[in-house]
Amino acid sequence: MPVLTGVDLLRIQQYVFGSNRLRDVAAASLAVELATDRGAGLHLPDEKIVLAAGGNAVLVFEGLEEARHWTAGFTRRLEDTLAPDLEAAVVHREFAPGGLAQAWLELQDDLAGEKLARRPSAPQLGLSVTAACALTGRPAVDVDEEGTVLGRRYAILREHVGSLRDRWKNFLPSRLDEAPGWRAEFPLQLDELGRTRGETSLVGVVHVDGNGVGHLIQHWLQRKRGARDDDVKREAGEWSGDLCLLSKAVFRALVARIAARVAVNAKENVPELTGEPEELKFPLAVQPARTVYLPLRPIVLGGDDLTFVCDGRIALDLAAAALRSFEQQPVRHLGTEGSDIHLTACAGVAIVRSHTPFYRAYEAAKMLCASAKKARREVDGDEASKGSWLDWMIGFDGPLETIEDARQAYRTDHGELSMRPYPVTVPSRAGTWGWLEEEVLGPGPPGRREEGFRGHPNWVRSRNRVKQLAGLARSGGQEVKRQLAMWRASQRDLRLPGGLDDTGFVGGKTPLLDAIELMDVHLRLAQLRTGREQGR
Repeated sequence: MPVLTGVDLLRIQQYVFGSNRLRDVAAASLAVELATDRGAGLHLPDEKIVLAAGGNAVLVFEGLEEARHWTAGFTRRLEDTLAPDLEAAVVHREFAPGGLAQAWLELQDDLAGEKLARRPSAPQLGLSVTAACALTGRPAVDVDEEGTVLGRRYAILREHVGSLRDRWKNFLPSRLDEAPGWRAEFPLQLDELGRTRGETSLVGVVHVDGNGVGHLIQHWLQRKRGARDDDVKREAGEWSGDLCLLSKAVFRALVARIAARVAVNAKENVPELTGEPEELKFPLAVQPARTVYLPLRPIVLGGDDLTFVCDGRIALDLAAAALRSFEQQPVRHLGTEGSDIHLTACAGVAIVRSHTPFYRAYEAAKMLCASAKKARREVDGDEASKGSWLDWMIGFDGPLETIEDARQAYRTDHGELSMRPYPVTVPSRAGTWGWLEEEVLGPGPPGRREEGFRGHPNWVRSRNRVKQLAGLARSGGQEVKRQLAMWRASQRDLRLPGGLDDTGFVGGKTPLLDAIELMDVHLRLAQLRTGREQGR
């Protein structure tokens, strides 16, 4: 009797972000991807693979003995050569011909039960060992070129580092139009992400996750009950292929967006990243042979799940661009009655100091993404009208319990001092990301700079006045209104940007602190004024 086998890799995020070195994080991410790769990890022909992506696999075998034999070999490869210490849950379920969809539904319950019932691994390691891994604390087996003592996990993962540059080569632009003669690479060190010497260096960790994809797959499986097994496998291959292409298409759009703003500084003859406002542009890290490092590094490209690290100054711009691109990629069969669907997503952005532990920053980005999803669910309307949402946090130090606890500092008796999270892909109006970025923060597109703290002359020439608004908002809208009246004694046309009334509040919330926090850290990678297309 045929057997359906489900594989689910466990605690992937903890595994990937177990080190604070960018190259280790990238290598661990590659190892996880290889674990469910059709060739490197699964070692199976295509006809036996129903689904393989994002740390999960659904496989078909002719019988239970064959399935168990494959499982033994897979788990051995996982531990010995691919991803040491990465654990996996594997379950098997027999099914009659024509029952693939129903077996798949039941397999999901089996996997959930297996993960709950499994006994955590607690090996007794370290007896008679005199050195511990600097990254994991487990017994050391090697020392790297920098003298860092490594355990078995990172000794093997470091072997993947050599293939990392080739791994993402197809995402790099073939040329940089505004930096002729230079070629682009992705960085493997934090110092290559675009840090500016002498200034506080910020790193952005961005996590993007599709909305309701699991429910869509469940509904698809329920519709396919009783369908021919070959039809189920064919459609699963098509929608899973579309999901894999989705994250890659989104990331390719981000690379193109950055590449369009890389230009050579004529005075210093070094590439820099330009944007709005001009004073936030920054030089890029370079190496010999006229190679420039893009301030961006992919970590996870797993279907509807996308995580990347970038310079903190462009994190929010890239996150918003990722959400817009996400909605442009169709996915077959997952819509109503099997039609195509354009998915929406939410993003969480943690902008932290460069030496903040990666895992802590990722956990914050994940919680911020969940915060955006929660706010989105609470909005009335159908799924399409809600669009994609964005939430962020800048410069936290300690670990976060919940985003709600962190937002207590923005709550006063006079109202809430933040309007986060913001919808991104709905028409620009009060309370949306487009409104905050272009009209409240500014400057807007070229030729429209009458709005915004960074565009209107009354605000640009008086940054102290703008900063003062942050303290006034904490005392309530009436304090803001009273101060504006005093300032108008010398500037009669002074008004708050974005169509805000004199209190600066909209429905008990104000965007003033959100905009002021972003003034010195948010670089907009707007399209070049030559009109070139970004998605080349």
